[in-house]
Order: sequence, then structure tokens, then C-alpha cells
Amino acid sequence: MEFSTPQALHKIIGTTDKMVLVDGQQSCPLNAMSVAFNFHTIDISETNTTIDIKGVLPVVRNEKYLIK
Repeated sequence: MEFSTPQALHKIIGTTDKMVLVDGQQSCPLNAMSVAFNFHTIDISETNTTIDIKGVLPVVRNEKYLIK
């Protein structure tokens, strides 16, 4: 199911008892939340023991306005 970033963060925080997979690799919930900040839309699949997180729509960064 696809979620926006705030909804995905809420879902990740609420499922701390399950194993977290980010793009198929085991991860901690904190890392999953940091990955969620890089996407506008996140796909979350949940089973009895795992929660699988995949980014769908990435955040576009404009290099012109970044401080170097």
C-alpha cells in the first residue's frame, strides 16, 4: 500500500515489533525512517513478521539552491 512520507513514518514507528526490510535488505526502524524522508511516496507491504519498505516517488533536489 502506498503512503505519503508522514503517513509512512507513522506506520514505521507503529510497527517496532516486526523485522524491517528496506528494498529487500534487513534494516533498523531508524534507517527506514531516514530512507522515507528521501521519497514523496513510499510503498509499505506488511506481513505477520516483516514490514517491507520501498520508495516510489523520489524527492527531486535542485542543486542550484544548495550551499556548497
